[in-house]
Amino acid sequence: MLEEWIAASRDRFTNADFDFITEVFSGGEKRACLAKLWEDPNALREMLDLKEVLRGLLDSPSTLQVSPDFYFYVLVRHAFVQADIANPDIADYVAAVLAERLNPMNSDPLHDISHGYTHAGDFLAIISHAHGRMKFRLQVAAGNQFLVLTGLFPSYIENRCQRRGAPDIRFYESFAQRSYSSAANNSAATGSIPRKFFGELAESLPQARRSLNRIAEEYIFLGD
Repeated sequence: MLEEWIAASRDRFTNADFDFITEVFSGGEKRACLAKLWEDPNALREMLDLKEVLRGLLDSPSTLQVSPDFYFYVLVRHAFVQADIANPDIADYVAAVLAERLNPMNSDPLHDISHGYTHAGDFLAIISHAHGRMKFRLQVAAGNQFLVLTGLFPSYIENRCQRRGAPDIRFYESFAQRSYSSAANNSAATGSIPRKFFGELAESLPQARRSLNRIAEEYIFLGD
């Protein structure tokens, strides 16, 4: 398991998410059995990997009631499996980051995509003056920000590149990858799990970014 402060969508599933699962699997008489599976992390992961859950999420009106964390986890997990990103913790983490960053009520400039930092130089400026644990967290924040920007807002980056001569999507993808890699190599990261995790995320980032591009194009309306 990841450290508590690291985003994890499966820790934030709601009763409405469980209600949706019972509907997908015919609810009613199966509710007690499904409740046991819901409380078992491994069983829950295997259940959410089923194609029936993805189809239900895309086709059922009940999807409007599920939490953002549940919605993004199912979409990201299935997309990542198709891209050979097998570790469910990566899908769990990325889904939680998407849910946080797309929350219009979030006023944290490190979280808010629409008003937050969108230039690599902004992060480089603050990271260069940070030390220890704070530097590690800022490296993670930089990776998160540009994972979301390149994954869900590629047209924004492309338009800025064409109109203003700004760096292209490959540059920002590489910046996110280097940020996660720097976090993985930062000795201030406590414990071996976060360092190993962010190293694996850095390695899989190109495939993850392309998977998020497909999710944004096919399933999410983010405006112009």
